[in-house]
Amino acid sequence: MISLAEIAKALDCDFRGNGNLIFSSPAEPLIAKKDQIAIAIDKKFENQLFETKAKGAIISNFFDWKTTNLEGVVIAEKSKITLSKLTSLFQSLNSDKRSINDNSFIDSSSKIGANPDIGSFVFINKETKIGKNANIGNFVDIGKNVIIGDNCVIKSGVKISDNTTIGDNFICHQNVVIGSDGFSFHTQNGENILDRLKKESSSSNKTFVRVGSIGAVEIGNNVEIGSNSCIDKGTIKSTIIKSGTKLDNLVHIAHNVEIGNNCLICGQVGIAGSTKIGNNVVMGGQVGIADNLYIGDNSILAGKTGVSANVPAKKFMMGNPAMEMKKNVASYMSLRRLPRIQKRINELNKLIDEIFSKINKK
Repeated sequence: MISLAEIAKALDCDFRGNGNLIFSSPAEPLIAKKDQIAIAIDKKFENQLFETKAKGAIISNFFDWKTTNLEGVVIAEKSKITLSKLTSLFQSLNSDKRSINDNSFIDSSSKIGANPDIGSFVFINKETKIGKNANIGNFVDIGKNVIIGDNCVIKSGVKISDNTTIGDNFICHQNVVIGSDGFSFHTQNGENILDRLKKESSSSNKTFVRVGSIGAVEIGNNVEIGSNSCIDKGTIKSTIIKSGTKLDNLVHIAHNVEIGNNCLICGQVGIAGSTKIGNNVVMGGQVGIADNLYIGDNSILAGKTGVSANVPAKKFMMGNPAMEMKKNVASYMSLRRLPRIQKRINELNKLIDEIFSKINKK
């Protein structure tokens, strides 16, 4: 439980009314209970404050709260920043007492920093180092010689393979795999698969030779990885994700990929091996990127974009195959016109046939 005044202080905001009101959690106005604080920073929720059961609310600067039954409010200006601080505040309030569960195994050669919270059936193998304030959920498996910085949050079912390096403030959601083997196969004689298909004898021998991954994964500071994502370790050198980058759920990063700083990668994106992503790149859902490409700094790839060639910096790409947004929109508009164009062509052909028919009769 936390008071209105304490919430305002944590959010760096001012409050009005009764600062001693106590709240258990935040909620939208229409479903908020008496012990919850209503969130109405967005204007679309303001009218709901006239019907809410909550005694307090977080509002924007421009709403006249005294026309409602509210007893106190926190006044916020930047809604997204306020919401981020608010969720962090209530997450910290709801945290259980920190401890290391007796059912976990930590090798004696590994070192865990101060104030850890480690759940049931966690396995931390040899020569691993984890910084202070670690929060590790149930059934997490951390390999040998792994280094993880301070303030990590690793949720249940995560697998982190040997020799992985991770910076501070790492957040990793459920069932992520970091350091799986890369998908790398070659024909037995090393020839190109397309060349092999041209040979008449190719159908008799389709065996592939597997190339293992003995590299590692390197992850910077302030990186977040969504549930069920998979990051392959490098074949020889490391797969790299630099500081500030955020991955959504179900993202696949292949072997030897390098991702720059502060990238935002949405769900179901797949990035093939040895591709390099610049800084501040945004990828919408289901983007697919072929291997050995370069995506320039500050580029945006719209959802479902299929990239098979390098993308220069500061480009907004759409479609499959990917093209600049203006060209993609123009192409789509032309495609929509095709039925009308075809109809006109058919009418013109019919007219020409009629003209030639009359000429032939003469």
